[in-house]
Amino acid sequence: MNLLQKLFAGLLATAGLIVSMPAAAQSWPSKPVTLIVPQGAGGSTDALARLLAPLLGERLGQTVVIDNRAGAGGVLGVSALAKAPADGYTLLFGSSTTVAANVFLYANFPIDPLKDLVPLALAADAPFVIVVPGSSPIKSLRDLVSTAKASPGKLNFGYGTSSALLCMELLQQAASITMTKVPYKSSAQALTDLIGGQLDVVCEPLSSSAPNAKAGRLRILAGTGAQRSSLAPDLETVGEAGVKGMTYSAWVGFFAPAGVPRDISARLGQELMAILRDPAVQDKMRAINWEPRPGDAEALREIHRAEMKTVEATVKAAGIKAE
Repeated sequence: MNLLQKLFAGLLATAGLIVSMPAAAQSWPSKPVTLIVPQGAGGSTDALARLLAPLLGERLGQTVVIDNRAGAGGVLGVSALAKAPADGYTLLFGSSTTVAANVFLYANFPIDPLKDLVPLALAADAPFVIVVPGSSPIKSLRDLVSTAKASPGKLNFGYGTSSALLCMELLQQAASITMTKVPYKSSAQALTDLIGGQLDVVCEPLSSSAPNAKAGRLRILAGTGAQRSSLAPDLETVGEAGVKGMTYSAWVGFFAPAGVPRDISARLGQELMAILRDPAVQDKMRAINWEPRPGDAEALREIHRAEMKTVEATVKAAGIKAE
């Protein structure tokens, strides 16, 4: 074989390698995919993840396994995703708090979410509400504020996620009140103690609060959105209840570790968007009190960057820190 023939053979081999790479990636997935939920089982984010995961599994032809990684307000779960192999077999169901606010709430946050995570699809918005036990003498947000002002620090609030903490800290700041904060490992645990009367108040998603409120175990005082939620149009906002300058809501979306092959992230994004745009799926999301907000990878990237800027200013101005 002369030099020209050797060069030509080498070029063919290189071309074959380049062509074969997408073909290898197309064999994905060949085993179950893990979806990390950085909250405990039983919470609102977990409920939405368990609705969507089987649908994604059907489209991929593989089981999607939920891995609840509670603790440190979601930091443990996000860190686990960033450290996972970038092969498309480990994903994250992250929120505006776990992949944005936590960077500023926790000292020495272990990753840079904008660099270490790849956005796949925006899923939904979560309206938040201020909630007290059904047996509480506090009947309205005005009652809560007046009681807290009369005895600073006497009332307590629980939180099992950074979202719940940030919401209550913003309420205290806007209403000029002080309450004692009680950390929990998960929202489900905080709600259990709220129902049992060990806590005075929490700020939680409507999705996890509404069923207990309907059963009389909890009382919802107000929504924290700028406008009334379409999911609870009769529920007044915090602003309507007399506390001005405080709004809070959260979004959730799917992420992969940085370095995941582009054809795999594109496939995931395509399948997720097909699920999230399905009217039947959206109806099921509303049934568990989530507002559908389907958006592609670029939409999630933009909202993620904007959230980082907004929450940095909010957390620093209020001096909010997680414990």
